[in-house]
Amino acid sequence: MANAFSSRAVALCPVTKDNFETVAELELHPHQRAFLASNSYSIAQASFHSNYHTRAICIDRDVIGFMMFVALDGDDEHGEYSIWRFMIDQRHQGQGHGRAALTMLLDEIRRDAAATRVWISYIPGNAVASRFYASFGFVETDIDDEGEMVALLDLTVKHHAAVVTQA
Repeated sequence: MANAFSSRAVALCPVTKDNFETVAELELHPHQRAFLASNSYSIAQASFHSNYHTRAICIDRDVIGFMMFVALDGDDEHGEYSIWRFMIDQRHQGQGHGRAALTMLLDEIRRDAAATRVWISYIPGNAVASRFYASFGFVETDIDDEGEMVALLDLTVKHHAAVVTQA
């Protein structure tokens, strides 16, 4: 998917032995680092849980970000997903790549006919994250046990993405 800032297409790619080191070396801005587990840790987690799924965010052959989502597997969670990791390398932020990647991930989740809900969490008071996720239809629900804002996207309801304009 091309974005307004770049003519190059963003794609979600598997994390493989060929790109693992690049994914592991992606960096956030210093003020963002405390908010996200390392990509290496996330990839290790996914290697032990078949319902954890990782994706490298790529432009052409360049890895620019990482995502991990989980198909929740509790009895009362059938069809529910949670996005546990989502990051764009600091050198590629603010260029529309995150929006393109999240759109693709949500499209992938929607291809599961049983998918009904997607959860995501972030630091309360993070207005940028709140507006970003709300533009996809996520609705803030509460603060979880770890002190993070939890937002829910109900896939059974048709959402219209908010149009963001600049004055």
